[in-house]
Amino acid sequence: MTLILNNDDVEKALDKEECLQAMDEAYHELPVGRAVNRPTSHIYTAHSLPQATYSFKSVEGAVQKFGILALRITSDIVREEKHDGSTRLEKLPLAGKGQYLGLVQLFSIENGELLAIMPDGLIQQTRVAVTSALAARALCRENATTLGLLGSGGQARSHLRFLTSVRPIQKVKVFSPNPDHRITFAAEMEKEMEIPVEAVNSVENAVKSCDLVCSATNSSRPMMTGALLEPGVHYNAIREFEVDESVFEKSHVIAIHTRYGGIQHFLPPGLKEDLPAIRREKPRDWSRYPEISDFLIGRATGRTTDQQITFFLNNVGTGVQFASMGYCVYRRAKQAGMGREIPTEWFLQDIKP
Repeated sequence: MTLILNNDDVEKALDKEECLQAMDEAYHELPVGRAVNRPTSHIYTAHSLPQATYSFKSVEGAVQKFGILALRITSDIVREEKHDGSTRLEKLPLAGKGQYLGLVQLFSIENGELLAIMPDGLIQQTRVAVTSALAARALCRENATTLGLLGSGGQARSHLRFLTSVRPIQKVKVFSPNPDHRITFAAEMEKEMEIPVEAVNSVENAVKSCDLVCSATNSSRPMMTGALLEPGVHYNAIREFEVDESVFEKSHVIAIHTRYGGIQHFLPPGLKEDLPAIRREKPRDWSRYPEISDFLIGRATGRTTDQQITFFLNNVGTGVQFASMGYCVYRRAKQAGMGREIPTEWFLQDIKP
């Protein structure tokens, strides 16, 4: 039987410690060839709305010990928009009644069958935050108690939950360009986390005197500069567009998510290469930086003094992240009898593909 889950099921099935453990195991499997990723692929075509683009994204990865390959897909209409003085790439909720389409499909690497289908929303937020938390555990000072957070969306919420699970955070300062959003975020997360969460009015105030700083935004323009990095801080960014070059220059220890698997962009003839919706990576030799897996397995040296500035950049997402989180959700959902099951035979055929 193939298991069908919704986001309510996914939320109930996600366990912090299980997620951290599974992702850590996956990163140990990657360097020895028992886990594998395919580079993310974006296919674009023109859309009838001004400055909008249709984008289909796919990425997959497999972890041998979990027995799973995960395929994550999104079908989006995207447009770059300005909000509260910042520029962000927005997905437009045009599916159904103001909704989005994103799926994670899990396949058995033992017999090839489709094991499960689930929405990608919470898994997407969780897989990034779990990786960030593992990086903080490897690079951030153990006595870090203050967190500066940039962003007030789903990624920011997930990062707050997981970063506070690996370091003894006692105070959080949060900034986003929308005052109402950051105030609401602070109130809700303070109640959930049971630690003080203060909404502040600038990036500078959010990161000042913090032991750990995390930018979890959808900004298309840099929010962090090297000048804002104080001695001893660990800085985490979830995308390259959030930082400028001075962050690289000022950091003593730099870790990236992956040296391989840059995003591949495919456009039909005639579609402009410089569409705002297509955010291209900056030319950079990623091979010069160690990956997070190098730090987790002890192949790279992390922080050696309390005064060093450490920086983790989640430069490109990978399919192994979805395989790890999908595995956690699928295993717990099956145990708890969550979701709906439909016949796997619906997806099988007797014609050799």
